[in-house]
Amino acid sequence: MAEQNVTVALDPAEPAPPSRGFLRTLAGASALRNSMLLLVLAGVWLFFYFATNGTFLTQRNLVLLALQTSIVSLAAISAVMLIVTRNFDLSVGSAVALVGVVLALLTVKHDVDPALGVLAAIAAGIAMGAWQGFWVTRIGVSSFIVTLAGMLYFRGISMIATNGATVAPLPRSLTGLATGFLPPAFSIGAILVATLGYASLRVAEIRRAHGLGILGRMPPAIFRAVAPAVLAALAAAWIASWQGIPYLVVLVAMCTFAAEFLMRRTRFGAQLYAIGGNPEAARLSGINLTRAIFWNFVIAGLGYGITGVALTARVSGAIGGSAGLFLELDAIAAAIIGGTSLSGGRGRVLGALVGALLMGSLNNGMSLMNVPTFYQDTARGIVLLLAVAIDQLSRRQSVRR
Repeated sequence: MAEQNVTVALDPAEPAPPSRGFLRTLAGASALRNSMLLLVLAGVWLFFYFATNGTFLTQRNLVLLALQTSIVSLAAISAVMLIVTRNFDLSVGSAVALVGVVLALLTVKHDVDPALGVLAAIAAGIAMGAWQGFWVTRIGVSSFIVTLAGMLYFRGISMIATNGATVAPLPRSLTGLATGFLPPAFSIGAILVATLGYASLRVAEIRRAHGLGILGRMPPAIFRAVAPAVLAALAAAWIASWQGIPYLVVLVAMCTFAAEFLMRRTRFGAQLYAIGGNPEAARLSGINLTRAIFWNFVIAGLGYGITGVALTARVSGAIGGSAGLFLELDAIAAAIIGGTSLSGGRGRVLGALVGALLMGSLNNGMSLMNVPTFYQDTARGIVLLLAVAIDQLSRRQSVRR
């Protein structure tokens, strides 16, 4: 029963009583919260389109934007999963740097097969996640302190292992991960298939909710759930027609699908939301909080590994001192901007990706306008502050109701 309640609370197609009209439903608090970020992103893109004389919305620049956003997007996935349970990870950037050092040392210094090097690097990431999960769940140290310490000694170990030097270049089979593209025709076909699959799942979910009596009117809910995906698919197909989809973007899509399925379609995901919503109630309902949070950190470690391999392949080497610097802040900011609540119990991986895309768009657009970097940091900080303020106001309104 708890799992059903969690799913309903997080459904972006949150129902309204049948007596309310479609426009009023669309303007409701939940619908407004979920659509506002897309409207803001559209407004930012429109502004930069005119400010850069159309350069921002060219296919080439949008592909570059996708590549620039991919690393933050990968890190934001695990950030959402941890914040949902009221935990934080400040070690992402340093852990990703250490994973890159492991990969580079094995493949460059010791001539290990690239496939084995990738597996070893991902295993190192999982070990780091399990190590931090042990301290949080078994010793009882706050995740903030554990990951803050990890941020320091993971970075230190990566510097010690390389003596502060850059380890490069990586084998071409690895750098191709960051520079390769799927063929345009295959890319467009994959986009269409993925969109149809997503739409089918969402429609089936809405029909199930309607059959259970949770949902009043189906057409408005289906429109809100499917329309953004269709628009995104059309835009993606147009972009992919230029050169295809970058492999890094495909990796982000695969990780996003896996995380969304885990959080939205499994008992484990329902447990994570229940823990974040009310830990004591989750414990009394029979959820093993220690085990769930530990495995959540293990999954975060898997994210370290995947993100570290992707980042190292993108720069074709490991730079222990600067690789992944401030990545943890960007990942947390993307998650919060995307609607993940700092109070736990609410958050979507897809929202975090839109949040990462929004921040990346600000950086990319202002770079095209030759705006100094400190202005870019200022803009990102203001966006983050507004996102947190909106989250707090929406929670207050829901409590008043």
